[in-house]
Amino acid sequence: MLRAVVLVLTVSLTLVLLPIAINVGTGGTAPGFLAPYADWTWPVIGALWLVAIVTALFEFRSRRLPTVSGRSADQPRNRTNALARVDLYLSQRVAGSLASRTRIALALDERPEAVIRPYDLLVQPLDSSPRPVSDDTDIGTVFDQLQDSMLILGAPGAGKTTLLLELARALAEQAHADESKPIPVLIDLAGWTAQPSRKDDDEPANSPLLAGFVRWLLGELDNRYGIPPAVGRTWLRRGRLALLLDGLDEIAKPSRARLAPVLEELRHRYLVGRLAITCRTQDYELLPDQLSLHGAVHIRPLTRQQVFDYFAAVGPDLDGARVAIEQDDELWDLVNSPLMLNVMILAYHGRVPEEVVAGGVADLRRELFDTYISEVLARHRSTSRQYDSRTAVRSLWCLAWWTRSRAGDRTAVPRWLIPNGWYGLSLPEVDYLTHAVSLPAIFAGLAAGGMLVTLAQYGVLAGLAVAGAALLLVHIKPHPWQALMTDGPKPQRAPLLLLTLVLSTASTVVLIVAVMGLIEFLPVWLALGVEAAAIAASYVVEQVVSHNNRRRSLLGVRFAVVIAAGWSTLSLGDRPDSFATGLAIGLLVAQGIRLVKSLPTDHVVQQPAGHGWWMDSWVLGGAVAGFLLTVAFGADLTSPDLEAVAGVITGAVAAKAWRRRPPLFAGPLSRLLHDFLLRWTGYLPWRRRAFLRYAADRYVLARTGRGEYSFIHLLVRDHLAECSPNHLAEKVDRRIAQRATAATR
Repeated sequence: MLRAVVLVLTVSLTLVLLPIAINVGTGGTAPGFLAPYADWTWPVIGALWLVAIVTALFEFRSRRLPTVSGRSADQPRNRTNALARVDLYLSQRVAGSLASRTRIALALDERPEAVIRPYDLLVQPLDSSPRPVSDDTDIGTVFDQLQDSMLILGAPGAGKTTLLLELARALAEQAHADESKPIPVLIDLAGWTAQPSRKDDDEPANSPLLAGFVRWLLGELDNRYGIPPAVGRTWLRRGRLALLLDGLDEIAKPSRARLAPVLEELRHRYLVGRLAITCRTQDYELLPDQLSLHGAVHIRPLTRQQVFDYFAAVGPDLDGARVAIEQDDELWDLVNSPLMLNVMILAYHGRVPEEVVAGGVADLRRELFDTYISEVLARHRSTSRQYDSRTAVRSLWCLAWWTRSRAGDRTAVPRWLIPNGWYGLSLPEVDYLTHAVSLPAIFAGLAAGGMLVTLAQYGVLAGLAVAGAALLLVHIKPHPWQALMTDGPKPQRAPLLLLTLVLSTASTVVLIVAVMGLIEFLPVWLALGVEAAAIAASYVVEQVVSHNNRRRSLLGVRFAVVIAAGWSTLSLGDRPDSFATGLAIGLLVAQGIRLVKSLPTDHVVQQPAGHGWWMDSWVLGGAVAGFLLTVAFGADLTSPDLEAVAGVITGAVAAKAWRRRPPLFAGPLSRLLHDFLLRWTGYLPWRRRAFLRYAADRYVLARTGRGEYSFIHLLVRDHLAECSPNHLAEKVDRRIAQRATAATR
């Protein structure tokens, strides 16, 4: 989607600039505001076309996968293409999982008492005690024996998702061989928020809760398997989909109890012939209502004999793991699931028993996970980019913390750290750089950019009007910033200060110049009409939503002053175009300062000692810098334009009508700044995809789809979220040093 937007924008800009370039090249003239830059037209067109070509190539590459047409659910190739995408997804999930490294048979018990079987409502069951499943029975056969309706229970890390993946692959093989069999689709329940809703395209008979679930399910099918919602709804209605729902326990706790009635209604309203669900045993037992399914199985813990048989089958590479278990009986309480066995194998694989004995044995789950993370990050992989231990651990900690705290999506690694803005993750280094560096530099850049353009175009008085308006607006409360003091060494602030100052100044200049060019291009009466309509609309909205009569009166007085000032200037002056431009500049500067002051950065709980309001000096410094730059560029400062001065003042006063309304771009800008500072301080990688591949190569993350990753297991994620990043990075460094020492011997 993003690439498509970039493609449209680049082509559109090229089509706008191309006639101008041709006109200039054939002896014509460019618009006044573009005349100084006419020589750059062709190079810019070339760069835009290059961007368009690269974007189109990426778009073409992304569409090489088989697609499911949304025009007709009965199109012959739809089923084949959907199965191809299912096969690709399942192979990626299996290849990226720890289970692909350790193949060990899981023992199952049948638990009929865990579910409400449909025939139990008519006939009282004679025997509901757990029954062991034969060791030579595969999960596909068990699913068939339970009439294609099954619940999979187990402890954390017991292998529930692994069994569901095996079942999905078995059902996919059946679907390839028999067109009457439904297509298996594995869906993570963690993204369901149980929000009831109803839209026009929902089935009229569905309850709001079921309508919301079906819409969420169709969205997952589209995102993961490329099945359009219209096709997915038809296939769901006709029984052509086998639903494999993973992680009932990963649904937010208040919403888990709603799944049972939703699935019951789903089976009545739609033809769902095959259904499998996984859940942790402890979390399932806390649900108020059991699921209505034909059967349930429970994964038994691994036995010592299974573990030792596996060690013997692998050979000497696992002697270190075997010695670790033999030396500490408490490890047997941990290494009784496939996940923990995999963690131990990866942590001790290839390590000789003497090294394990000399270095000590992890006797608690936390220490075992520390050993695992230290070992996998210390190993060199030539297939991916390398990261230093501090950056790697900090990035994993940040992703784990944020992923665990996100409501409605608790497993997948997010592309962007949203929602929650600044309030979800507060770090002293990031807070300091925000309040002591970024905000001052942005204010200074606004003042410098506004001063530079206005002074160069309309003289000293107009420039002073912009500087005065900026200083007054920054000084007026509220003051959300804080002068933070850090206990430890302060992060590098000079490069960030310079970068932010340059970017904010350049952005202000570009925006003001663009607006000036637009006003010059439009007829004066039309530009003034648009500005007047925007100002009037803002005051009308304020009058409607405000319940304070005193504020309404003040707004009315201010609006009358704005009208009087505008009418007087246009009546007495002879430069309406200057007034229109000055009015736009005043509005832009005022709105820019209000936008920065409204960023949700005031989230620090403890008020630091000695905080004060010191942004005024930065605004003055930015204005002085803008003045000096204007003088350095040789601008004419001796021709004051009083209409422009009146326009700037009028715009600054008029813009205050929006004071109580949240700015449109405050949230996105705050998240962008937060995300940038997390990368600047090393809590997130600059190249997200490269880092995700790096973590997946070391079995910390698993690839779950095209561009999608999740932590290898929730226990690994929770351990990283609760660890001390600096302490764990020191362990990784020590392990790297140990491996380097051993290699030189």
